[in-house]
Amino acid sequence: MLTTLLASFVLTLPAAPMMPAQDAAKPVAKADAKPERLMPGMAAPKLEVKEFIKGSAIDGFKAGQVYVVEFWATWCGPCIRAFPHLSELQKEYGDKVTIIGVNIWERPYDDSTLAKVKDTVEKQGDKMAYTVAYDGPDAKTDKAWMAAAGRNGIPSAFIVDQKGMVAWMGHPMQMDPVLAKVVAGEWNPDEAKKLAEAEAKEAEAQRALQKASRDLLKARVAARESGDWAGWSKTIDGLIESTKGTPNQLQFRMMKFQTLIGEANMPEPGYELGNQLVADGKGDAQLLNAIAWFAVQDDSVMKRNLDFCLKAAQAANDATKGEDGAILDTLARVYWERGENAKAIELQEKAVSLSKDTPMAKEMQETLDTYKKGK
Repeated sequence: MLTTLLASFVLTLPAAPMMPAQDAAKPVAKADAKPERLMPGMAAPKLEVKEFIKGSAIDGFKAGQVYVVEFWATWCGPCIRAFPHLSELQKEYGDKVTIIGVNIWERPYDDSTLAKVKDTVEKQGDKMAYTVAYDGPDAKTDKAWMAAAGRNGIPSAFIVDQKGMVAWMGHPMQMDPVLAKVVAGEWNPDEAKKLAEAEAKEAEAQRALQKASRDLLKARVAARESGDWAGWSKTIDGLIESTKGTPNQLQFRMMKFQTLIGEANMPEPGYELGNQLVADGKGDAQLLNAIAWFAVQDDSVMKRNLDFCLKAAQAANDATKGEDGAILDTLARVYWERGENAKAIELQEKAVSLSKDTPMAKEMQETLDTYKKGK
């Protein structure tokens, strides 16, 4: 079985859900007083940019006019991919909407940065057919908008309504229906505020989860050095409990299972947890296959329970009605390890047949050849 297919299940830590944007590896700003969190329904901050490099300078938000303030950087691929869409919106709404792309978070800021940004804008041509501004190293607009709103990824857009209030904030590729309602005067910023508050709460929870995950890694290192896995087990049990009802809980349970039967060499509680995972994962072929594949082939497992491996692999195969080559490959491996070579060859032949014309075909055939040679 190609191990890359199972990478998402093997000792991975949950990542915070992100909008499809570039992460905020931005330059570290000087410490300032923490601004009030900017939310929909609040007055839009000033645009204190260093320079407008395309279109007319915006002195303030005029009554009756809708604005989109969008943040980007030259190194941000998703930002660049959003340029044409923003240009289409500017063309569609004409004088009703003013779109302003504000450049932030450049790497580094030096004497050549502004020229680099201008060159990028010039090369985009009609793909960037709207007003463009350069925030510069002082990051005044970044602080007043992005930092104040707690937004850590770009591209990121803010819609300012006809009264100069922030109506919405989010990814620019997701704002079309909102922008249409704002222009028509039909948008309720209270709904956007609720969404923003929920997003902020989720982001805070994810930050706490990521910190706990880092603590788990530290506990793992300590356990490896001392051979005492009690502290690590306590830490991961806390994470399993705190993530109950979320996909992250499964990842932590899988991590505990793999560690217990692997490097911790605690097979009894490890396989007990494994049996729980198999029971809970009934019908989830990919999960069951991941459990079986790790248990039957990973080098860290010192005491293999081949009856358990067969149970998990057979459950995965049943879930796919025996028609998935990758899962049959795992089941064949289990039979091979059990010494039931004829059964292993039979299953591997079917796996090869089902995997024809796929990236797995060559590896499947090589495995079958190995079984037939009795090695």
